[in-house]
Amino acid sequence: MIKTHFCPEQSEILAITGSEKSKPMDRRTFNALSLAAAFAPIPNLSLAQHAAGPDAGYQIAAINEGRLTVQHGGMARDGVAVDDHTLFQVASCSKTVTSLAVLTLVRDGHLTLDVPVKQYLRRWQLPGLRGEKATVAELMSHTAGTSIHGFSGYGPSENLPDLIEILSGRAPANSDAVRASPRLFAQFRYSGGGTMVLQALIEDITGEAFSTYTSRTVLQTIGAAAATFAITPQAAFAHGAFESGRPVEDGFRRHPESAAAGLWATASDLAKILQAVLDSLHHKRSAILPFALATRMITPVSQQSGLGMFVEPGSVIWHEGRNYGFDAIMAAELATGRVRAAVTNRNGAIESYAQGLLPQ
Repeated sequence: MIKTHFCPEQSEILAITGSEKSKPMDRRTFNALSLAAAFAPIPNLSLAQHAAGPDAGYQIAAINEGRLTVQHGGMARDGVAVDDHTLFQVASCSKTVTSLAVLTLVRDGHLTLDVPVKQYLRRWQLPGLRGEKATVAELMSHTAGTSIHGFSGYGPSENLPDLIEILSGRAPANSDAVRASPRLFAQFRYSGGGTMVLQALIEDITGEAFSTYTSRTVLQTIGAAAATFAITPQAAFAHGAFESGRPVEDGFRRHPESAAAGLWATASDLAKILQAVLDSLHHKRSAILPFALATRMITPVSQQSGLGMFVEPGSVIWHEGRNYGFDAIMAAELATGRVRAAVTNRNGAIESYAQGLLPQ
């Protein structure tokens, strides 16, 4: 069975402000409903709205034989309906974009996947017993032994930490320091903290802000130029809500942890991200990666974890995410080339939508 993984909130209590560390977001395993829904026929609006709830906004995108189709419904916020261009927080789907950015640096000869990341870091070094040995590829596949499962974001009145404060667990960061500890047989341990080390890697190698480099070399290249790592997008965006329907304070949590959880995007953008991987696997002239790197990306390392995505070998590649108030999922079938993605601004709405589509 294919397992899908979200980083949900532990409860609907938002992070504690001040110097105390907030509760990290746990990871739980769903059954295959959400992934199955990604390849079910696109429903009519009434069915999708009924499954997601009357106030939940959503977008569903599909790419079949190169043709993109999009459907949307529900409310982005009070008085504003979702359209094809409404941005949603896509949470951990950010990690796939981050990995694509890292692989463009490999493509261009600026780094090697299987050497310790310490060779490329300039402003900060990864502490812990494996800090000197953790490789770039291990960070991408969650096998480096790095800490910090996920990030809870920041409320409207909280100060935002910079990247080094996040990595060091230093105020005003509300998460602990990122460390690397030994893992027997390179076992998988999901780590948003490890992805933040990749953000430092990209910035230290390029001399550019993570958002600037990644937007130019990945998002614009694949036709997802409206997607953004901005803390607050300039374009229209959705406000989030918990499973109970209670709105997130001020509409969303702010995520300076860009590489791990900070992307705002549409369902179409997510579909284009995986289409870019498929194009690379198919030797397309305009492909973002050479075939060998794309193949490495979709090769499982441990527990279905490839480089920045999850993999059912020979079958499906996917990623998903959950921030406070937002769920997202994207998936592509390797055999057929079909790509599907969905985003919602209410936690649990994607799972409800899947249950409404599939027979009991």
